[in-house]
Amino acid sequence: MVRKQLYLRKDQEQELKLKARETGLSEAELVRLALDRLLHEGTAPLPGHVKALSTFLEQAREISQQHRLPEGWRFEREALYTRESRWGGGEG
Repeated sequence: MVRKQLYLRKDQEQELKLKARETGLSEAELVRLALDRLLHEGTAPLPGHVKALSTFLEQAREISQQHRLPEGWRFEREALYTRESRWGGGEG
């Protein structure tokens, strides 16, 4: 094994100590397990991101069910370029 030194926030230290007592594993072993999980399973979503994304997608679904475009409406790329040129942002 290779020795590494790292800095933890105070709350991380307290939670690590508590988890070590609860599981009977050393703090070092818990850090190794967490690192293994991160390296083998990819990056974990940040706290709250999964719930925020789920909420956003649900709201987007609700909006899409309520909002309808006018009958016969069709997106035309050329119209977009013409509109942008009025603002000085595009060619045409």
